[in-house]
Amino acid sequence: MSAEITRRGLLKAGMIAGVGLYGLDKLGSGAGGRAPKQFKAHSLKEHLVIARGDAAAPEDEERVVTQMAYAAIEELGGMGALVGRGDKVLIKPNMSFDRRPPFAANTNPWLVAALAEMCLAAGASRVRVLDNPFARDHLPPYRSSGIMQAAQKAGAEVVFVDPTSFLNVEIPDGLALKSWPFLKEVYFQGETDVLINVPIAKDHGRTRLSLSMKNVMGMTDGERGALHVDIHRKLADLNKIAKVDLTVLDAYRILRKHGPTGGRLSDVDNSTENARRIVACADRVSVDAYATTLFGLKPEDIGYIAEAHKAGIGRMDWNARSVKEISI
Repeated sequence: MSAEITRRGLLKAGMIAGVGLYGLDKLGSGAGGRAPKQFKAHSLKEHLVIARGDAAAPEDEERVVTQMAYAAIEELGGMGALVGRGDKVLIKPNMSFDRRPPFAANTNPWLVAALAEMCLAAGASRVRVLDNPFARDHLPPYRSSGIMQAAQKAGAEVVFVDPTSFLNVEIPDGLALKSWPFLKEVYFQGETDVLINVPIAKDHGRTRLSLSMKNVMGMTDGERGALHVDIHRKLADLNKIAKVDLTVLDAYRILRKHGPTGGRLSDVDNSTENARRIVACADRVSVDAYATTLFGLKPEDIGYIAEAHKAGIGRMDWNARSVKEISI
């Protein structure tokens, strides 16, 4: 798809962006009895895997990040333990901001590309990569992040979404939300067989940290600014709907200040002491809980981690499970 065509499509989408929740509620009646996605049956190991890489020179970053990604997934049992032949895979990185990789506002592009390669090698019939940035024009963050180019080179489809991509979904046991618009490709069985969440670890002005469960917001639409009120319980609600099969956290670089958008290289941590890591587990709560330690915090310091633990979404006692550390 050319940049010109993409921009035309995005401008058209912007013209109808005012559909809001009312229009999305109408989409709900078109579900036609289709079943919601369930967790994929898999044979992944229950480990929390932490892959550490060296402080590579910029020209070596692709090689090092790729090796870290492959090593982390291999320690879990290999991508074939999750992805079967013919599966449709959706990879959800954070690519919301018009920032280049050194600014650590978006997921590392080489991590996304490596995961796409592994899924295709495992027999996936399709691998799609997408996000729903706040900006009307998705192309600048998709391109500046480097993810669009790296994912396409790896064989993945990079998808732009518009208001017709969403469905208003009920959350029957919601703590603070009774319903919210979700990507149909995330919600419906058959649209996606395997959902892989690939956030970056960074500072956030409202939630203190932006990790995997915060990244689920990019699977939704609607008046997302309203989610910032009572956001920790609302994030737990959203994560009840998103059936994430595998979480792979990018902590190769960490944005320590002025998140989530960043913009200052001085706010980015490149040290081997806290950064230069990839964290992988089928349990997103354990991934996020471990990630708090990279910022000198505890899991209970982040409200949505505690709420998700209480809701049974996963375990925040990450160090009570099998932890495998590997070095590249």
